Amino acid sequence: MKMAEHFERGYLLFAHVVVLITLFLFSPGFCESPSSARPNILIAFADDLGYGDLSCYGHPTSESPNIDKLAAEGLLFTQFYSANSVCSPSRAALLTARLPPRTGIWPGVFWPSSIGGLPHNETTIAALLKPLGYATTIIGKWHLGVGKNQTYLPTNYGFDSYYGIPYSHDMCPCLKCFYPGDACWDKCNTRSTSCPLYRNETIFEQPVDLTTLSKRYSIEARNFIARNAKSGTPFFVYYSTQHTHHPQFASKDFRNTTHRGTFGDSLAELD
Repeated sequence: MKMAEHFERGYLLFAHVVVLITLFLFSPGFCESPSSARPNILIAFADDLGYGDLSCYGHPTSESPNIDKLAAEGLLFTQFYSANSVCSPSRAALLTARLPPRTGIWPGVFWPSSIGGLPHNETTIAALLKPLGYATTIIGKWHLGVGKNQTYLPTNYGFDSYYGIPYSHDMCPCLKCFYPGDACWDKCNTRSTSCPLYRNETIFEQPVDLTTLSKRYSIEARNFIARNAKSGTPFFVYYSTQHTHHPQFASKDFRNTTHRGTFGDSLAELD
């Protein structure tokens, strides 16, 4: 039943961006063009957010005005496929453009106790863009392994920097999910240590404070974009939010602000 639920909900994946990146990389003259002429790229990957959860696709009580605006002013796709229904295989496929069995990240997910990770011979989007002068970062959930001496963290795969939790936050004991200190409404793993927040290869907060996490993710992304825009450096941002994976969580600004309960508050903060 749990797997069926994952298949039904799916993942919101802006897969067309991967296609565009491929077209950019292999278009005539791209590698010879000046850095200032190269497009900036941002991939937003939302967790456990299904096709029918957004108001731009017709949900009657979801509130996501910013995502709706993106849909209204850009391209709204009515059919797409994620390479897998769970976290690690879908992320491996997104970053490498290879089917999960080919990367070896299949059929399940990595846990805090897992010793493996994405094979180092896999080439990610970030690894392709770095030699072309791009600044690269991942902000949010990685879920492709940690390993001994952090050997499987993103900085080993073409990313200049990493800021986030390396796996799903339900894999850590639930402490508080809603401002100011409300408990989580869903079950979490109680057998592992508290969730760590990494900057590059270093843990700087443990346990992570979910009630302030999204705001810090946003600040990190904005600072990275502003810094590279000012210097004229093309950039690639992989923004992999923890929202709306269970247990849902929300900060002071979004707690009890929607008509859709905990999921709605989480979605509003994502938006």
